[in-house]
Amino acid sequence: MGAGEHTAVYLVGDFDYETGKFDYHVSGEMDWGLDYYAPQSFLTPDGRRVIVGWANEWEWMPAWKDWGPTYKEGWCGSFNIPREVCMKEDNTLQFLPIAEVETIRESPEHKDVLVVPEKETELTAGDGVCFELKMKIDLEKTDADKLELSLRCGEGRKTVCLFDFRKAELSVDRNAADGWSRGISRSVMYLKGKKELDVHILSDQSSLEIFTDQYQNNHSNNIFAGDAQNKLQLRAIGGSALIKDMETYGLNN
Repeated sequence: MGAGEHTAVYLVGDFDYETGKFDYHVSGEMDWGLDYYAPQSFLTPDGRRVIVGWANEWEWMPAWKDWGPTYKEGWCGSFNIPREVCMKEDNTLQFLPIAEVETIRESPEHKDVLVVPEKETELTAGDGVCFELKMKIDLEKTDADKLELSLRCGEGRKTVCLFDFRKAELSVDRNAADGWSRGISRSVMYLKGKKELDVHILSDQSSLEIFTDQYQNNHSNNIFAGDAQNKLQLRAIGGSALIKDMETYGLNN
């Protein structure tokens, strides 16, 4: 199809109904992950524009391997968490997990400040499998080159989210996630002039959804990790990092 790594893009512009011509002025990526495809939108009764994407890959996508371990069980793919679409003043779009996710939260924990050193720091979030994590990276008080957040760790496996502050890049590496999955999703982080970077993560049995940059820089990746892969770890590289307003929840699914 010629889209390469771009599987879900949006265009904002003007449509001429008489000529059928669409003139777009803004373009962007809905999701940089390896498993977010063909989102459909609808309008809720209270006026929210909500999209739902298909959490799966296709043969033409660069990281595609096959239809996955679940194919042997007679099913393939699922839906990502529905997202509310909001337009900013500059006509770029934000994609926020719908507020209804809050209704399945349990076991809340909060930490005002966490200084992350160069050695691994263990985190707790629900049962470590189905969980929600929200935090802010204080960019003014972080001197590390990188911050590494490892999710679904255990049995020698993990999925690694790497915030590279020098390159201004976010990468999500699932090559060591489960013995089957492969691929690294990457995106640019727009850090210039920012005092903090917001991070919001939703995890369930077979997927990770990572939101940053005010919900404009998102990664959705499927993984097939076992129940024993229930640890979370943080470590700074080349200095220390300061985390503010960390919230974690279990998700009652």
